[in-house]
Amino acid sequence: MLLCSCGEIELHADLEGPRVFASSLLRPRNVEVATFPEITVDFSEAIDPASVRVALVAWEEVGRCEYTPVCAAEGSGCERGRCMRDPLSASAVAGLMRGPIAGGVPVAVEVAERSPAGPGARVTVRPQRALQARVRHSLLVFARDTSGAPLVDEAGAVAVWRRDLVTADEGSGGPEARLAVPPSGAVEVPPNLARVATSFASPVAIDRGATLELAAEDGSTVTLIDPEPCPGWVPGLCLRWRPDAPVRSDMAYRPGGGSLRDLLGRPAVAPAEPDYFITAAGPDVAAPELAGASVASLGPCVYARLVAEEPLQLRLTIGAAQDEAVAGPGPVTLGLRLAAIGAAPGTVATATLRAEDLAGNARELAIEAVLGDSLAPLAPPLGLAEILANPRGPEPAQEFVELVDLRDEGPAQLWEGLVLADRGAQAITGEEGDALPGFMTRPGERVMVVATGYDPDEGSDVAPAPGTTLVRVDGSLAAGGLKNAGEPVSLYFRTGDAAPVIVASYADYIATGAAAHAGRSVVADPQACDLARAWRSQPSGSASPGAP
Repeated sequence: MLLCSCGEIELHADLEGPRVFASSLLRPRNVEVATFPEITVDFSEAIDPASVRVALVAWEEVGRCEYTPVCAAEGSGCERGRCMRDPLSASAVAGLMRGPIAGGVPVAVEVAERSPAGPGARVTVRPQRALQARVRHSLLVFARDTSGAPLVDEAGAVAVWRRDLVTADEGSGGPEARLAVPPSGAVEVPPNLARVATSFASPVAIDRGATLELAAEDGSTVTLIDPEPCPGWVPGLCLRWRPDAPVRSDMAYRPGGGSLRDLLGRPAVAPAEPDYFITAAGPDVAAPELAGASVASLGPCVYARLVAEEPLQLRLTIGAAQDEAVAGPGPVTLGLRLAAIGAAPGTVATATLRAEDLAGNARELAIEAVLGDSLAPLAPPLGLAEILANPRGPEPAQEFVELVDLRDEGPAQLWEGLVLADRGAQAITGEEGDALPGFMTRPGERVMVVATGYDPDEGSDVAPAPGTTLVRVDGSLAAGGLKNAGEPVSLYFRTGDAAPVIVASYADYIATGAAAHAGRSVVADPQACDLARAWRSQPSGSASPGAP
């Protein structure tokens, strides 16, 4: 007879589900989260890795908050002026308990048996590409413990754990490369590609040993190596690369991650909305076409203009002065200041225009050009540095245009005969604009041209730097004030019956009408010619009147 004493056997069933007791997302709504986050979720006990389901879903933008009634209520999803709608219904959230949710951001999920923060497991969620910048997202997590009991909330009810997060600016999680050359969407790109240029939202470290990946549609990759700064760009905002192997024919490619780092040391990540180009069936062996290129003087600069039939690396050379650009296809302009060339007005000089295409094919063209007008009166050495067309304060009273004395040395100088007009330099006839009163500057000094009603202490916008000279014109700037969305601005000079001479100009390259651009100026190196790549929105997000 087999006897059994079972008094010491204790049967126990784990009927209580796991809970989330900690997370790197501390609040129900978390703001300024990096666009490439690593999110951790800690559980109260061990969980079954096979049961873990995660969804990371971006909210849908439905308009500007001020124009969308549903966003008037607090907590309705208004993020940085954009009204965003939660795409997840209660039934969709609950659906995560039964299976995956479609339409989310691809993520990698790692389950560790033991969390450093407590007794249970830790789930780590990493997106496989950067998240959209300045957008609200929802993270949903569901799991079961090793006994099969489902996740429960603080009240003990079965639930999906949810946290919302609002991402910071593009590049806040690491550099996100955008295609500059070839441009995004380009087709028939030669497979004997010699160079690729990528731009970035914020500066990256310029390291010759850095790499970046080009990911192909078929899953293969090509490594971009030997980065160098793009000519004409703000340092660190654009790099030119050399592919370490040929790209494939008839294939789509997009930038990915790599060892490239930003100034904070964060490595490159795949962009949220990847740019792409598509290669052609065969190589390109023909040199670029430069027929139709022209060189002419306008104001303080000499400009070369052409219509590029393909993306080109361009260089304009006159004497020892050079300007370079990566641009095309389409209209392209390069420029050199007459002062940099060092030739007297009226000099006939040879301008050399060199173009190299994506396959490395090159062509040079020599064009004779007359530098400036020997009969024109000597124009004041002034440059445009900053324009605020869309202030937060009253308009047009709080608009301004900032000028800089470009001299390196010399005494204070009185400038007279200047006129400010809201037209492009090529449209100036000498009959338009506001005549500026005479004003004095010292070398390097900045002055602000403002309307009669400008109030430096109004408070809605950044106040001028202490000691900044205000040059007031009657009424408003130009014809009724500068348009919110921006418009051309030209400063010209004339004496007597002489033809107008352009001193400085801005051809309106940046749209400033959006509500997000209110109070934000456009700025340039005052020594630069009037080129699109010379201007950018004020990096600080506001304005800097009177300050270098």
